[in-house]
Amino acid sequence: MREQPRSLRWRQAALRLEAILRELTGQAPTRLDQATISSNYPTRRWVAAWRVSVAFSDGVTRRIDIVATAGFPTVPVRTALVDHPAFLTWPHVESDGILCLLPNMAECDPDDPSAVAANLLHRSIRLIEELLEGTIVERDFREEFLTYWAYKAHAKGEKFYSLLEPVPPSRSVQVWRGEGLEVVGETAEELARWARRRFGPDVGVNTEEATFLWLDKPLLPSAYPETAAHLHALATELGSGARAVIEQAAVGEPDHLVVVLGAMGRGGAGMVGVKVPNPKYLKSSPRSPREPLSRGFRPGRTPKPVLLSRFFGSGPVIRSSLQRADAMWVHGRGSDPRTERLLGATVVLIGCGSVGGPIAVALAQASVGRLILVDSDTLSWPNVGRHPLGASAVGRDKSEALAERLQADFPHLQVEHRVCDLHYVLAKEPDLLEAADLIVATTGSWVAENALNRWHLAQGRRLPILYGWTEAHACAGHGVAIAGEGGCLQCHIGRTGTPAFKVVDWPDGGDANQEEPACGAHYQPYGPIELNYVTTMLSELALDCLLTPPLQSSSRILVTSARRIADLGGRLSEAWRSEYGEHRGGVQTVERPWSNLRCTACGEIRADEAA
Repeated sequence: MREQPRSLRWRQAALRLEAILRELTGQAPTRLDQATISSNYPTRRWVAAWRVSVAFSDGVTRRIDIVATAGFPTVPVRTALVDHPAFLTWPHVESDGILCLLPNMAECDPDDPSAVAANLLHRSIRLIEELLEGTIVERDFREEFLTYWAYKAHAKGEKFYSLLEPVPPSRSVQVWRGEGLEVVGETAEELARWARRRFGPDVGVNTEEATFLWLDKPLLPSAYPETAAHLHALATELGSGARAVIEQAAVGEPDHLVVVLGAMGRGGAGMVGVKVPNPKYLKSSPRSPREPLSRGFRPGRTPKPVLLSRFFGSGPVIRSSLQRADAMWVHGRGSDPRTERLLGATVVLIGCGSVGGPIAVALAQASVGRLILVDSDTLSWPNVGRHPLGASAVGRDKSEALAERLQADFPHLQVEHRVCDLHYVLAKEPDLLEAADLIVATTGSWVAENALNRWHLAQGRRLPILYGWTEAHACAGHGVAIAGEGGCLQCHIGRTGTPAFKVVDWPDGGDANQEEPACGAHYQPYGPIELNYVTTMLSELALDCLLTPPLQSSSRILVTSARRIADLGGRLSEAWRSEYGEHRGGVQTVERPWSNLRCTACGEIRADEAA
């Protein structure tokens, strides 16, 4: 293939690269032609390569290629060891000799490609010296075993999922085979729950026995199982418990036995898969008949040792990668200490509109284990622009459609819905509220939230309630967490729902609401971008309430940029300026106490209690 002409910048960078390689090695690098590059690296898109020779401590001179793509010099070069041993003899050396020197998130200086190349060449020489010494070979193969297993896997595992917690001991588990995928879980009940949440209640879930083997240490590539007999020998080495569970699964004569291997690497626990085809499917020739493992014996009378020896014979196994889909991995890759606590939490979210909808999504993404969404409204076209649900949900109940989507997206969580208003829940399902760890109210209705506040007071405020709302144009957002001590919601809100503290005033004392050409059809004029600031603040406050339940009621206020307030014709209220001064910068968040003012609601509750 004819080499394409390079730009002036490319040619200048190449000349500088050649000069620095000559300086580093004391020799002129050899520029490889395109035919040699294609022959040595047939699966790569290198367009240029320079070869240098380096003498190593073992007395052997080895060739190293510095290779570049068409994106050079913006895209950094790579290095390759030309004289490399057989693949997987050394870690960090790919099958064509390309050296893995940097983590996948490493960044390089695109304006000094020669310095980058020099640094990579030094790293390459140091890596090869360490590999020659042998000090890092076994360690790195074991610590990064997922990478090296993937190199020798027969299947990439795109549709092979695990819900298992990768911890000892070795044990019997279950596998469910859906349409085009396999999922391994601890129990049949767990798999059925996951599958029906993910694919709908009508999906059939028939499971069979599988095996999880916990390895004391990750396998080296030379020990990766090649045959069923090798896998059985590995289980035997792990002890009688491991051998017992793999034999127990094989006795059922599955079409193929699924075995998950778990071990601890440098970045934590990892898992890979091995599938053992039933030998009856391994025909010696296309014309040979399939023979069951029980051949020569009456059905059900095959001696167990005979059956196991036949199952774990010389037939090849299928090594596979897998994808973890368990909750601890989905939420933080097993490294977020908050996940376990949040998975045990229950949140009732009342109001699934433009404020509550994004909060529901954020809480599911944060791993709240049980979400109950309450809303009686349906989604209409004007909602679509600032709601997590899109056109496909128009005309549907918001709570049902949002719960359905979140349940499918997060099948390890429990997402429920109620198509009703808050008053119905208070009258008919108060136990739903009482069982929550947190109630989030974003109804935009003072009548509803006033009733919730009175219920909260009557219950003794045993759990926190978070109320959230926006001011006009979403120029400010308010989150009020009502706890066991301090003010109730009504302590700083007027009898018709007007907050005592506002951030922004509008011309002529208006509230900047707008009206559709219909009787009483008012709405708040804001878009999704500015609203995101408010919903993010409220979501964070909700998580704060779950992780560290508040003892005192408090308020959190988010204020948008001064420029946006001014562009819309608003101005900071006198109350804001007297307390916080002029706001001249970008988005700002402040915390305020929500003190007890002995409001009417508090007084009525106290009077009832006294009576």
